[in-house]
Amino acid sequence: MPEHTTDDAIAQEPGRTFYEAPVQQELQKEENKIVNKALTAFPEPYITGLKLNEDITIGNLTLNKIDSNNVVWICTDIKGWWEHPDPQFPDLTRGWGDGSYDADGRYQARTITIEGSILPPDPTYATAARQTLVEQTDLVYKGDYLKVNESPTKSAYVRLSGRPLIKSVNARGRMDFSISLKAADPIKYEYLENTYRTINISSSTQVTNSGNTRTPVIFEITGTNLSSGSITNSYTSPYTSASVTDTIGGISKTWSGGSLEIDTYNRNMIRVNSDSSVESGRPYANALVDWIYLYPGTNTFNFSASGTSPVCTLYYRSGWIA
Repeated sequence: MPEHTTDDAIAQEPGRTFYEAPVQQELQKEENKIVNKALTAFPEPYITGLKLNEDITIGNLTLNKIDSNNVVWICTDIKGWWEHPDPQFPDLTRGWGDGSYDADGRYQARTITIEGSILPPDPTYATAARQTLVEQTDLVYKGDYLKVNESPTKSAYVRLSGRPLIKSVNARGRMDFSISLKAADPIKYEYLENTYRTINISSSTQVTNSGNTRTPVIFEITGTNLSSGSITNSYTSPYTSASVTDTIGGISKTWSGGSLEIDTYNRNMIRVNSDSSVESGRPYANALVDWIYLYPGTNTFNFSASGTSPVCTLYYRSGWIA
């Protein structure tokens, strides 16, 4: 008969304590319990059934909703929304050496595919439902916002990137659809009813980006007889964890009134004069400037300028890359 290993024998093994084996067994039991639960299929709700939260919108079309004709609009997936957009890196060859130089890349436009179903209560509503889908996804000559309620609601401005597919499934009028969209700007912004958050910047003004990627901002500088000024943003780089300061300096050309708008998304400056005429604002700043962004976490802005009642207003939104 095989010999049984007792706790005393285990305790006498080199490097073992008396309680090591029982403790390891308990830890293994707990790990097995957690892993098995994670691998078990999640039970479907048997009382509430399908939850229609009206949480996805394209223009004026809301999905996961029952409309006034009792037509059910279901979204089953949003491909390309939950993950990173496609990256692109320049291939800078290393002369006669192997490989390429390591260079910063960029994200390409985000491609999104919305899949779902239309469930009419009877066939007489199918034609109108199809027409509604066609009208609301007519995004060639114009674009519109795709909004997804993720707490907070996030949005992207989209256009069609391919022909929508609409397929009839059964005699009741069910249709399955697949809509391909393209967001030229791959960032998902917090949705603020087509506007921005605003704050006036002075000395050490802190602004938080609650997202996970940098977002462009707009500065509007107003006042009279302004002759010099600068804007700085200090933050901890999410890429290098180093403290960084970006500066737009040399705002030095005197004006009698109006405003200077600095747009770091389009990388341009527009001067609106006191008589409402518009001109390029680029001569009002140094030739070489940092295009300031709002980085994830806390950003500390500083604005200073000489003149009468100088004010700098920051327009911003948080943003997510995935």
